[in-house]
Amino acid sequence: MSGSLSLRARILGAVPAVAVATWLMGCAPTEPVCEPSSITPDDTPCPEVYLGQGDIYEPGPLTVRRIEVAACELAAPRPMLVFAPGQAGSYAVVLFQHGFLSGNFQYSRMLEHVASHGFIVVAPQMYPPGLSALFGEPAAAEEAEAAERIIAWLPGHLDALTGVRACTERLGLAGHSRGGKVAWLVVTRQPEVADAIAGVDPVDGSGGPLGRQDCVITGPFTFSVPALVVGTGLGGSCAPEGDNHVQFYEASMSPAWHVVVPGQGHADMLDDDASGVGLARLLCPGGPETEGMRRLTAGLMVALFRATLQGDEAAFSCLTDAEAAPIAVTIESK
Repeated sequence: MSGSLSLRARILGAVPAVAVATWLMGCAPTEPVCEPSSITPDDTPCPEVYLGQGDIYEPGPLTVRRIEVAACELAAPRPMLVFAPGQAGSYAVVLFQHGFLSGNFQYSRMLEHVASHGFIVVAPQMYPPGLSALFGEPAAAEEAEAAERIIAWLPGHLDALTGVRACTERLGLAGHSRGGKVAWLVVTRQPEVADAIAGVDPVDGSGGPLGRQDCVITGPFTFSVPALVVGTGLGGSCAPEGDNHVQFYEASMSPAWHVVVPGQGHADMLDDDASGVGLARLLCPGGPETEGMRRLTAGLMVALFRATLQGDEAAFSCLTDAEAAPIAVTIESK
């Protein structure tokens, strides 16, 4: 969700004062101090990776293992969820950043869908649950720095966790809401780090009361990484005009795709039954097709990453095929 002042006021108004005080006390995120890892990464590039086939909007043919990783487990810089194919093989990797105040577990169905098409999906929890982020802790730039440390940690450690070969040299970045901003910040700082980037209703807010969040969009992006921007028509104060998907697409260099869902909202791709989603939907009203929104978002990410990470450039055509989408969309590309 967005970090805007108006949204902060709505959140605080929806939470009892005692709970606000409790959540704020002592919940500023701290960097975990982990013992050094003894794992030596395999620096040999993967000669090939799994190539997905079939309908991007339907679950893929692979079984998916969900692995919960604690902070400092195998020296992991953050707690995370990893969704990995259950079949032996070599797989490209997608790093997904959660949104403002969101939990990585709230995206499980969407990320399982992506993984079932032949990707290892890593979803870190960037800061603990609570309201500290309302007051600028951590800043988006600090999240981006942590994401860079996670990327550096991936080689070797994903292999050990999943039991399959993680081809981390084939890496895609993605994120929802402020997580989209974090993904773009990483690529702005290190353009060579990712082969593609996807923003799910991304938001480039300035940070509300403390104003700690510098914008990532200060003009056209200077890098050309294939970019997918998914936007919603009902984003409202959660994805406010002037700081939302429109600006991310406009700032992106070619090739880029902009898929807008007029009838859905900012939190509609989250799992319906996940903890905290009720509050998210209250603060960020949406539309009736949450299952369709999850299928659409997951399928579009599959198409982008199948084309860029798995090497099937024909999959790019799925990003402009509005007729095949499970719910109504408008599409532009450049």
